[in-house]
Amino acid sequence: MKLLILITKEATLHLLDGEVHASGFWAEEFVVPYLRFKKEGYDVDVASIGGIAPTPDKTSIDPGFMPYVRPAGSKADDAALAALYVKVIAETPELKHPLSIERITKAELAEYDAIYFSGGHGSIGDFLKSDAIAQLGRWAIELNTPIAAVCHGHCGLLALRDGEGRWPFEGYRMTCFSHAEELVTDMAGQLPFVLELEVRRLGAIYEKAENIWDSHVVEDRNLLTGQNPYSSEALADALVKRLATVDS
Repeated sequence: MKLLILITKEATLHLLDGEVHASGFWAEEFVVPYLRFKKEGYDVDVASIGGIAPTPDKTSIDPGFMPYVRPAGSKADDAALAALYVKVIAETPELKHPLSIERITKAELAEYDAIYFSGGHGSIGDFLKSDAIAQLGRWAIELNTPIAAVCHGHCGLLALRDGEGRWPFEGYRMTCFSHAEELVTDMAGQLPFVLELEVRRLGAIYEKAENIWDSHVVEDRNLLTGQNPYSSEALADALVKRLATVDS
């Protein structure tokens, strides 16, 4: 049993006003699924563009910020969670020495039971521009490999096209980081694109939680998507359940 996590290498994000904004991968979106996959006994590989060690977004490990990216009224020990995220990130060898996405072959990809696009605003900067990520996505579709993506991890799906130039997920139900959630970030109006608007433009049937920051997961065929950081646990659960059904 083997899973591949694709993660952004970007530590910054260039905004429309020219500012270079500190960014990276979102800790919860990596750590929570990673721990769940390991608990289920999966071997987990991590890959980034160029095999560059990824950088966690500092706000994603800030206990003072974490309450703002979960539903109103929800409770959590943010200090403990932040400490856990920092510990796992520091002790995970796959993050220190990730595989190079460009070097993964179709035969090697076929060895994985699923691929998971971890999120973070950093993925806006590199996932969409990577031919290697688009190729992995095409191979995954050809191999009938389940694909999961959370929050901004969907940026790795945007450049995919089929033989007729169409987006292969046109007509799929899916979710991703919502426009409403984007509007309450400090980058509102300054991003190169808004992910929800992009997937709608490409033909997705977009769905989201009734309330901002609530967990929301959508499964359609071999695509499993999570809306935001708070959806990471439910998305990992859904992928584990899907793979258990396949294995049985």
